[in-house]
Amino acid sequence: MQDQLQKLVRAVADLEKASRQALGVLETIEYRDIVFYVTKRFVIADVTPIAYFDLVERIHASDAATAVVCLYDRLAPLLTCRHKWTRLKRESDASIRSMSKGWMAGSDGPQVCRACTAYALGGPTVPLPVVGRQN
Repeated sequence: MQDQLQKLVRAVADLEKASRQALGVLETIEYRDIVFYVTKRFVIADVTPIAYFDLVERIHASDAATAVVCLYDRLAPLLTCRHKWTRLKRESDASIRSMSKGWMAGSDGPQVCRACTAYALGGPTVPLPVVGRQN
């Protein structure tokens, strides 16, 4: 079992490395407990397991650090939200519901926050960094 767990850990690490290469990630910057992936043109925030549709900032004048700070500031609604999760039930949410089928056994399925419109696939299991919010 230990051997299988080690193989799984290596496979996940290999997948993450391949994903970064496919996206053209040149470096990562950690800013206020959030990892940002830097490509030639964009900075992408990693707030796993939350899906939020405003996680990319264009880099201007080759200044990734400024893009990271701008993106972090735009994430304030997500990071300060006292999330009020509700299950996705509308017909228009079918594409998001389908993203979690088969790999989140025993979970509540995808949810949306009524306050900030963030999505959580399978329910939020990893806490977001706390910035001005009380859990």
